[in-house]
Amino acid sequence: MGENPNYLREIHSLGPGTREWLVSHQQAPGLGATPISFAGFTEARKGYEFVRHDPAFSVILATTAGEGEVLLNGAWARCAAGQAYVMAPRALSAYHLRPGRRWRLHWVIYPESVKLPAVTAGQPPRLVPVTTPGFHLAVEGLCYENAGKGDQAVVGFWATIVHRMALRILESGEGDGRLDRLWLTIGENIGGAWDLQRMARCAGMSPESLRRQCLRHCGRPPLAHLTHLRMLFAADLLSCTREKIAAIAAQAGYGDAFAFSNAFKREMNMPPSRYRARQSRGG
Repeated sequence: MGENPNYLREIHSLGPGTREWLVSHQQAPGLGATPISFAGFTEARKGYEFVRHDPAFSVILATTAGEGEVLLNGAWARCAAGQAYVMAPRALSAYHLRPGRRWRLHWVIYPESVKLPAVTAGQPPRLVPVTTPGFHLAVEGLCYENAGKGDQAVVGFWATIVHRMALRILESGEGDGRLDRLWLTIGENIGGAWDLQRMARCAGMSPESLRRQCLRHCGRPPLAHLTHLRMLFAADLLSCTREKIAAIAAQAGYGDAFAFSNAFKREMNMPPSRYRARQSRGG
């Protein structure tokens, strides 16, 4: 693929020998624990090439083994193991496998509406070092769980790890640890009487700052993210215990089993009883 980058046409080609594993938010409700649209990994072979002129999403593509070529500042550049190609929405980006090479890459895609650190619409793509170990393992864990048992509570846990690892790639370890401490504290008392004021106090910031930080790092407001964490907690109990739904609802912070069932259905796309039956059949 040696043509002048200025004259690249739109291309979306995996190539006949390429193997790819992916998870999408449409097929995996547990992915809703994060703002991720798609995540996956690819073993690229001959014919693997992509050119996007006006994408409505951001992509973080990390090389795990081998190498590819990526469009960088109007020219082709090598993207080797330990590097990630970061692509912003509404900006030309391109990458491909060089002839005779192999390329193993792990990637995550976010919708344009999600504001990621150091990623703005129209920003040219760039190469960044991957200094945080484990991103590729988290992506593979997510894909294998979804393709296997498909426990959406577990999928949600893997997705959260993938998202945090992706943010670390972007932030170079400079993220706000107050959110991490907040979610850890909430996780120890998931059914507690949490409201925005209490969450803000726990995080050591104002309610408005908490709202902004949650939108930036979690892709949703604080109370909406709390609800999703509670539903993941409930999904785990539904999968692993025979407790009554009313008891699980109470542990998740709901005094009304009907309100809990409605919230669970909104998050997981099915009522608790159906979710439990599905998990007991092995997905």
